[in-house]
Amino acid sequence: MRGSLRVSILSFVIFGASLPVPAARDPQSPASPIALSRAETSVAARFILERTLKVPVEPIRGLAFGGDHPKLAALADDDKVRVLNAATGELLHAIALSDHPKSVTCLAFNSDGKWIAVGEGFSKPGVFTGKIEVLDAGAGQAVRALAAHHWEVESLAFSRDGRWLVSSNWDGRVRVVEFPSGKQIREFASASKPAYAAVSPDSKLVASGGSDAMVTLWDCATGKVIRRLFGHNRAISAITFSPDGHELVSASADGSARLWSVVTGRLLGTLSGHVGPVNSALYSPDGRFVFSGDDDGTVRFWDAATGQNLETLGAHSSVWQLTLS
Repeated sequence: MRGSLRVSILSFVIFGASLPVPAARDPQSPASPIALSRAETSVAARFILERTLKVPVEPIRGLAFGGDHPKLAALADDDKVRVLNAATGELLHAIALSDHPKSVTCLAFNSDGKWIAVGEGFSKPGVFTGKIEVLDAGAGQAVRALAAHHWEVESLAFSRDGRWLVSSNWDGRVRVVEFPSGKQIREFASASKPAYAAVSPDSKLVASGGSDAMVTLWDCATGKVIRRLFGHNRAISAITFSPDGHELVSASADGSARLWSVVTGRLLGTLSGHVGPVNSALYSPDGRFVFSGDDDGTVRFWDAATGQNLETLGAHSSVWQLTLS
């Protein structure tokens, strides 16, 4: 995995509601392509680059906001997680990871901003292992290993209430562990190596996606597959549920992001316009907009109801991850 050594922090203002906002989609209706018409424009956006934070090591492999007064955690390739004041850019802590992992792959902040979970990989001749390490963001220190697995950890996601931590692993498993005890609650066997996993806002569903180009929805209580979502033709690189849990967005190396109904599994629309693999996609906190980042170095801002690309921002050589406060 590659990345940029710069973190750009943007603020944005939504303004100019010149036309009625389209009616909410009926999740029971047949899927149809989202029309990309200038006439449908109901909002505009103005983005302001507040600051660029430079981390002295590249690549940056993970970013996450946490807390009511947001901290920003940045994960680089020097066995350290840097915690910054997101409002000022001040470096609060550079937390050294224990055991000197060969690779660091992902991180996640819990909702109150106290804990950071980090995915790490280790290798010895013929043996590959991974673990999840827990850091205290306030004290600026590593606390303990939460779980250990064969092969490395690919992605991490906390449930909204902070009770569960979901991980995807290179051994083809998606795991749900209790936090902070680390007790494993559920394990899902994926049809392919899952590169990304997400948990729904109500903690009832887990979504995963990987090299087989499909998104799988799992029932967290029973471990059963609810449905599989087909439409991408290359590997899945990111999955995010909408804030209300009714939809999700998936990003793919096929150059698109797709919006899905969680209730029916139907494709609601395809966000097209990037010219390279889409590495990250997520909803705004109110669910009205989607942000996506690409190998082409752009961040795109979309209207989730119409699929219209409202703004395209260029700031990097490539964009590997986006996070919203």
